[in-house]
Amino acid sequence: MHTFRLATPDDAEALLKIYEPYIATTVTNETQVPALGEFRQRIVERDGAYPYIVCEEDGRPVGYAYGSRLFSRAAYAWSAELSVYFSTDHRGRGLGRAIYGKLFDLLALQGVRTVVGKVVRPNEKSDHLHEKMGFELVGTLRAASWKLGAWHDVHLWEKHIGDVEAEPAPLLRLSEVDPEKVCAILEA
Repeated sequence: MHTFRLATPDDAEALLKIYEPYIATTVTNETQVPALGEFRQRIVERDGAYPYIVCEEDGRPVGYAYGSRLFSRAAYAWSAELSVYFSTDHRGRGLGRAIYGKLFDLLALQGVRTVVGKVVRPNEKSDHLHEKMGFELVGTLRAASWKLGAWHDVHLWEKHIGDVEAEPAPLLRLSEVDPEKVCAILEA
């Protein structure tokens, strides 16, 4: 059985082990494995601002996903970029859809209106996940990424999770959202 909870800095070592194999591929644009302290700091920096969700199997992290600010300028506050990673033996089981759904729900409670996935090509599985989750392919950045001795295109996937016609309320930090609602989403 898989359970979901918010990440803590104590998860850094387990999550880094999940992330590390992706660095050898074009899935992430990171080219070197970050030090454990740096990776832990990444979790700390998101703490309370955006969701950082861990998927566990028998109490052991097997995947994670998080939201982050799409761009730094104030007018972009209601748009978030998403990232999702699973251990090699937990891919293709529908867990990406499950964790993304929880991420959408938490971000929507915060007031986020639009979520974006950036997929470095080739990565058909991630493209397929975004398509299945109702994202629209809105663009391709040609030869935007240099990794493993080649240029790679980047697909931009977009999904609206809130009303994009109305003026938005101020964005809430995740720590400002009702904890009971957060727990209900994670436990559903």
